[in-house]
Amino acid sequence: MRFSKHFILFLICHLAFFTCIAQIGNKKAKATGDPKIADDNFKNGNFEGALDEYLLLIKKEPGNDKYNYRLGVCYLNTDIDKTKAITFLEKIQEKSTEPDSKYLLARAYQYSYRFDEALRLFEKYKQEGKGSSENMKDAEHQVQYCINAKELMKFPLNVSFENLGKNVNSEYPDYFPFIPADESFLIFNSKRPEAGTYQNPDGSWEANIYFSKVKDGQYAKAKPMGRIINSTQGDEEAVGLSSSGDYLLLYYDNFQGSGDIYISKADKARNFKEPILLDEQINSVRGQEISASISTDGNAIFFASTRPGGFGGSDIYVCRRLPSGSWSPAQNLGEDVNTPENEDFPNISPDGNMLFFSSMGHTSMGGYDIFVAKWDEESKKFSGVKNVGFPINTPEDDMNFRVSSSGKYGYISARKKDGFGDLDIYRIDFLDVDPDYTVVTGKVVSTDATQPLDSTHVFISVVDAASNEEFGNYMPNPNTGRFVIILPPGKFKINTEIPGYKPYSEAISVLDKSSFKPQIEKNIMLVPEGGNTVPPPKKK
Repeated sequence: MRFSKHFILFLICHLAFFTCIAQIGNKKAKATGDPKIADDNFKNGNFEGALDEYLLLIKKEPGNDKYNYRLGVCYLNTDIDKTKAITFLEKIQEKSTEPDSKYLLARAYQYSYRFDEALRLFEKYKQEGKGSSENMKDAEHQVQYCINAKELMKFPLNVSFENLGKNVNSEYPDYFPFIPADESFLIFNSKRPEAGTYQNPDGSWEANIYFSKVKDGQYAKAKPMGRIINSTQGDEEAVGLSSSGDYLLLYYDNFQGSGDIYISKADKARNFKEPILLDEQINSVRGQEISASISTDGNAIFFASTRPGGFGGSDIYVCRRLPSGSWSPAQNLGEDVNTPENEDFPNISPDGNMLFFSSMGHTSMGGYDIFVAKWDEESKKFSGVKNVGFPINTPEDDMNFRVSSSGKYGYISARKKDGFGDLDIYRIDFLDVDPDYTVVTGKVVSTDATQPLDSTHVFISVVDAASNEEFGNYMPNPNTGRFVIILPPGKFKINTEIPGYKPYSEAISVLDKSSFKPQIEKNIMLVPEGGNTVPPPKKK
């Protein structure tokens, strides 16, 4: 299965993970506070199930070291709120016999942005030298991540995050969003219980791929894509989409511990056809192909692979379409992009000039961060890798960033306090980038043709409906009564009050995404007080 949590406590990585062959009910089992159920869930990697049980047990025995320790492990290995591990791990620091308890508490401090405390604890953990060899080695990486994070947070990006709401997100993991350049639809993966899905021993549900179309500037209720895309067995995940929206790249579990990447082409009605397995240049025998991105014209595929010959871990490669229609041999993007750590989720920008990707190397502030490299026409390669910055990147894993054609908006999956309980899909607004503005034009006229309006006395006020703050004031042309108002996406109220006429107020919505309109024609019709309502003559 492509999506999996990176378990923080390496000493429990012997846990078995396999797909359950029996369908289980959709409802989550109610916790009973049974120690055996808690321990079984913990051993099977079902950390959310174990968490519920241990929370009941700790109420009866608040000083139980085992329960406190395992609650810390459970929180660190879920997407609920990793910082909650601090309370339980701090209780056992003075008397714990667990050699990795300091390492775990340091990781929890990282997630709560308490980097100085994390650094002190990592150093103490290394000095004691009692932890597992894997965690001792990882502590070195975490120290550098803390240093990177402290520096990156000095220069935060001017961005805002919009949760895409209940039409898209659920209480289950919703992740890896993909949009075409015009933001006309959204494709993403979800591990929510639906008819025909199966539950794994770790408590997670099999992944399915969902589709949501934009209507009136908003994403409609997401629905699973049909059986042509979603299989009846195993995990399938969307791992790439061309900026044109014509090509969808998919990862299918091959039940051999890895998986393969397929491609599906959409017809004119945006129905994706039967996926086709990409050839051996991309799907290698000696490595695992993880994620991919395809250029707008469909002639280049960038993908992550663990095949031999790379710089370490998973690297990013590119294959280009040959005149015969087949793919060229894979070319490693080189040390400017790849590091000895893992690189993943390449996403090519709509204009082809920027490559966004995830990396555990470079200047990551924790786990995977989002980076961007620019195309250098002279050297014919992507270079100048840069961390996209905080708060897009956090101490948690941040993966798979998509950008709109204007560069104003980006899409990412993240766990935040306003979420629905796990990973949610967010739309990022780069506030320093101007949006596509809509020009609202029209005339201010009287509804009574016998009482012509003197435009010199007309003042138009526009109020932001969300904040109820005044957006701007406008005056029409005194000779023609014609006005021009330029608005960003949002909801507004147009108001005007003129002696002798009834107060005027009307709502107007300026839509974005694929519903964007560059110009809206709207006349302001003023009704005389006590006068006749005779509409002005229509233009011939």
